[in-house]
Amino acid sequence: MLTKEQMIDYLQCDISSFNFQDLYDLVISKENCINCGACLAICPRISINENEPKLIDYDPECSLCYKYCPQTFFPKKLLRKEIFKHKNYQNSLLGDFQKILAAKSTDNKILHNSQNGGVVTTLLCTALNTGLVDGVLMVNKDENWYPKPFIARTQEEIISAAGSIYTMIPLISAYRDAVYKFEIENLAFVGLPCQIPAVRKFQFWPPLSNKYGKFKLIIGLFCSSNYSYDSMLNLVHDLNGISMKDIKKFDVSHGKFISYLKDGSIKEISINKTNKYHYSSCKYCKDYTAEFADISVGSVGAPHDNWNSVIIRSDAGNQLFKKALKHQKLIISMDVNLNKIKRASKRKKVQITKTSDEIYSALKIFNISKPAVEIYTILVSLGEADFNTLIEVINLKPEIIYNGLNTLRQRKWILKDNNLYHPINPSHVIKNEINEFMSKFKNHIDMIKRKILKDLDTIFIQNNLMELKNLDFMESIF
Repeated sequence: MLTKEQMIDYLQCDISSFNFQDLYDLVISKENCINCGACLAICPRISINENEPKLIDYDPECSLCYKYCPQTFFPKKLLRKEIFKHKNYQNSLLGDFQKILAAKSTDNKILHNSQNGGVVTTLLCTALNTGLVDGVLMVNKDENWYPKPFIARTQEEIISAAGSIYTMIPLISAYRDAVYKFEIENLAFVGLPCQIPAVRKFQFWPPLSNKYGKFKLIIGLFCSSNYSYDSMLNLVHDLNGISMKDIKKFDVSHGKFISYLKDGSIKEISINKTNKYHYSSCKYCKDYTAEFADISVGSVGAPHDNWNSVIIRSDAGNQLFKKALKHQKLIISMDVNLNKIKRASKRKKVQITKTSDEIYSALKIFNISKPAVEIYTILVSLGEADFNTLIEVINLKPEIIYNGLNTLRQRKWILKDNNLYHPINPSHVIKNEINEFMSKFKNHIDMIKRKILKDLDTIFIQNNLMELKNLDFMESIF
């Protein structure tokens, strides 16, 4: 398994074959960029244009923009070992955790400004006031709900930026200011599950400074999907017929996308109606509960709308939570509906990219069954899955799935690690199959030339020689 030292070497080495073009080819052009801003924080030669990173100067090919991207190499096993120390419970739907409970702030000002129970704001204030961090990298907004990266350095600034915005922005781009402008030594981060892998990489080896910008706390938000600012404008206008200036607060709860208006009225629509407005990369994300955060917070599973569900994952998260309780900043309850959280997580983990019939048809040439191809393509889409998940996702009998998995393992299309099945890179799978097919095809052609053609020509001559005017074809036989 990869070691911590090897991961650090990977991140800090600026001599490699990766460059911005690789980032574009493998992430951006595949609609998998999450607009997190990690590449902007590292490289002043990169800018954002229409929610997409663009190279605006020459490329020194230092490879850092590619390596620190949250969508590129992220060794989950190593990170689990380093962050969670194997002390935790591990659940395929919830990730690693020490405790799961419900909580609510005791501060009325925080409750008034915050989302649901105000737990995130309370924890951030506690981290700042107890000296754990000197600043918080988070999202703020203007009166039109236009989001912007924000570095909060006081409790008042944290409270002023409270509340969920549901809009993807290059949040991590502000890391550069945290290091060079404000010279903040210890940082907290609050953000989405998809952004956290980049922050963990920054934590492993801070790319800009040895002294400043050290992440001491990462709080993750439950997330089913998100939106660009333009798509949020369209969503609010198309489905609710209102302007962003009318909005006091957004929430996603009980299967509804809810807009609380400044006039006191509420607009609700089914969350299913918002699908076409989702950010493009959301359909590939499998992390609902921010599994690599120190603490994950959301509303799903909480006993009431003004409470939060809290998943305490790391020692750092647990120690901070204990401090908030000690200072009576939070009240807690064990009344959490874990099944609701698991169901929401499962919906995201089993998102599948539809496979075209053309793929099934083309792969038949390798003499592999359609069920086996279906299982493989679904694993490619899921990334990994256990047998029970596959039974739920694939409309096939369990014994057919079991046989298909065995076939795929024998053919080296997948591998099994503990109870999880992982797809092998299609490039390797198809290349190996083509090579084997070509080898078999060549041997078959050689056999046809060597024996079958001679036998057929012999039969032809025996029965048809009287009809032939010349013997030119005989050269091919003898």
